[in-house]
This record gives sequence, C-alpha cells and structure tokens, in this order.
Amino acid sequence: MIHGVGIDLQSITQIREMIERHPPLSLAKIFTEHERNYCNGFRSPEQHYAARWAVKEAFLKAASAGLSGGYRLIDVETVNEKSGQPRVVLHGKAREDYPLSQWSIWVSISHSGDYSIAQIVLELKDETEKVIKNE
Repeated sequence: MIHGVGIDLQSITQIREMIERHPPLSLAKIFTEHERNYCNGFRSPEQHYAARWAVKEAFLKAASAGLSGGYRLIDVETVNEKSGQPRVVLHGKAREDYPLSQWSIWVSISHSGDYSIAQIVLELKDETEKVIKNE
C-alpha cells in the first residue's frame, strides 16, 4: 500500500553557491560521509549534491513530515547499487518510523540542465504480498 509520494526539484546553481559559501563542516550536517565522498569524486560535485538534497526533501514530503517532525536531512542517505541505481538508507528517527522490514522506499533521480529532481514513493509492505512472493 502506498503511504506517500514526494518529489523535489533542486537548482544545481543554488547548491554550488551553498557549497562555496559554507565550509565542509556545514556539509557534514546535511550529507553523510558516504554522500560527500561520492559527490566529491565527480568533476561537478554540485550536480550530485543537488540530487541528494532533492532525495532528502522528497522523502520528507512522502513521509508527510518536515524537519519539525524530528527528522534531520542527514538521516536520509542516498547510496548507489553497483548498477548505479540509487537507494535510500535511513538513520535516526526516520529509520525508527520507516524500518525497511516493513517499508519499501522507491527512489528515482534525474538531472537536466541546471536542475536535479528526485521522487520518493513510500510503500508499506503488505503481509499478504510477502506470503505470495515466498510461495
């Protein structure tokens, strides 16, 4: 059962300006070490930071919660499978509220021009579906 859908569009220029204005320690409050290492491995890291920022915002929208709901941006981490497919890993209160044993988190990311976009779908795993899939 779909619990929520969230989408966010992020300006890459805006993220580049944020990176230029703030020291690396500021980024550490928003992005995990893994995310920073991944993004900084590219010639244009701001494109990848923008995508990860969009994932964080899209998750908050799908969860119908903002930062006032006790979630922190750093609690929503984007990692990539070997295939390149993005996957969300949750930490802190987000992980408590959406344990992967009960929830599927679907994520899609795209870049075009000066924008990165991300969409999140939060799906409550149905016990009936689990039984059918395991037969």
